[in-house]
Amino acid sequence: MSSNITEEMKKLVRKGKEDGYILISELDKIIENLGAADQQYIRDGLEELKIQIVKTSKDYDEYKYMTGEEAIQFLQGLSDGKTKAFVKDEKDK
Repeated sequence: MSSNITEEMKKLVRKGKEDGYILISELDKIIENLGAADQQYIRDGLEELKIQIVKTSKDYDEYKYMTGEEAIQFLQGLSDGKTKAFVKDEKDK
């Protein structure tokens, strides 16, 4: 990769880490001249960094990379206390 592409990717990754996603149009502008294998490698790397590649900001799923424990805590926070699956056990408090 040229240093220009490298710098642009670094900026995009920083933005992606902050926002949780990058727009595919932004990514494509940077990597359009790379081979298909290199483009896929970059996309896979972004997924490993837990940065979603989306068409629009509305497509961003802020819960996509939630761990099991985080998902449980999130669901417990939504619970009205009537659904046992999301009620914390006394021993967990």
